[in-house]
Amino acid sequence: MSDVVDMDSRRRREAAPVSDFWFAQVDLRLGRIEGMLERLERQVWLFVWAALAILVIEALRALAGV
Repeated sequence: MSDVVDMDSRRRREAAPVSDFWFAQVDLRLGRIEGMLERLERQVWLFVWAALAILVIEALRALAGV
């Protein structure tokens, strides 16, 4: 059984460290993307609420007979 290797006695290699600068750049870009998506979501909701307000106003005008 010379093909069997004892895993506990083998020296384990640690993962190569990744630069903090790279993570900072990724975080910065993801933060900008998230901010842009939040602004887009606010604009979409603004348009939805404006359209609903116009619809309600027109419905009230139709019911009032103006």
